[in-house]
Amino acid sequence: MPSTSWRTIPSLDGLRAASVGLVIVGHYLAYLPGLEGRFPFAQLSWAGQSGVDVFFVISGFLITHILLQEDKANGSISLRRFYLRRFFRIFPPFYVYLATVVVLSVWGFVPQDRRNLISAATYTWNYMSHVPSWLLAHTWSLSLEEQFYLAWPPLLVLLGKRKSRYLAVACIVFSPALRLATYVLAPSLRGMVPVMLHTRLDTIMFGCAIALFWDEPRFHFAITKLLRADIVGCSIAYILVAPVLSERFQARYDWLIGYPLRGLLISIVMLYVVCKPTSRVGYTLNLAPVRHLGVISYSLYLWQQMFTAGHSWPFPVLFLALFACAEGSYWLVERPSLRMRDWIEARVPALRRRSNVPQEERPTLRHPKADENTVLAGDL
Repeated sequence: MPSTSWRTIPSLDGLRAASVGLVIVGHYLAYLPGLEGRFPFAQLSWAGQSGVDVFFVISGFLITHILLQEDKANGSISLRRFYLRRFFRIFPPFYVYLATVVVLSVWGFVPQDRRNLISAATYTWNYMSHVPSWLLAHTWSLSLEEQFYLAWPPLLVLLGKRKSRYLAVACIVFSPALRLATYVLAPSLRGMVPVMLHTRLDTIMFGCAIALFWDEPRFHFAITKLLRADIVGCSIAYILVAPVLSERFQARYDWLIGYPLRGLLISIVMLYVVCKPTSRVGYTLNLAPVRHLGVISYSLYLWQQMFTAGHSWPFPVLFLALFACAEGSYWLVERPSLRMRDWIEARVPALRRRSNVPQEERPTLRHPKADENTVLAGDL
């Protein structure tokens, strides 16, 4: 089935909407005036962790799949083209948000330290010491993602598909030990363990591993047993309850069990709703309003930080302002940036596609035993 110009991978946009929704709700509950420390507000304020983990799994899956599809079609992967597309997809909306923070700081509306701005602008927030800053605190996840983009594609090119599978599995298996080793051997980094690339890479690697093993019949035989409504229901319930465990046990739970278990269960849910979009969960995620929230999820994630602390505005006004900023960012920044990217790509021979490779926004997936009605195609 040929790719289309609209998003047709079932449920992925809906999953993005769910993930950013968890982040927004978690951040909002964390700062409810007078209720910050009460149950269940304090516990549910950790829901943003699960939301970010959903983003990580989806990102690892799609980025790896896109690169493998290009390699399959062309016999090689163009890193220049990959980074061009990532540049225009990620940087413009982010730097518009960062510029807004700078302007607010210069005008005296919000305090902001220069070191914070530099670490955010250079995507090094998750490895740098800085003055606490809520408006830029979420850049730890953006920094982690950018570092993943820098490291993973070259490794995939260097190692090839088979060895990359070993690397992905090794990252998942040994990450708990690496977190503990970092804590013991690098005391100065102890506070950064939950946000650094090398200590949080396992969540992203779950998505990478799915893409790397997708063509293996044995993989599909194994996951078929897991893609059941009862298992997925329990997985969703655990993902929603996990913040309570994170708040109660913190590093003792998250570092050893929480991160890898959430990555595994999110992977199961993702596979289920993608392969079974007509299920109750899949149907909900594919409703038009939910899908639209997924389309603007990146801008929502960027701007929610500005509206989910303090709560000096009434609840409806706060969220209307957030969605107005996200919509404005999507239509005025993201869309023109993607058009500019396509314009440049079409005019630079070294960046032009050499064959009918699915676009980064239009990856195509096929289950090895799928019929024509179960082909999964769409754009990111």
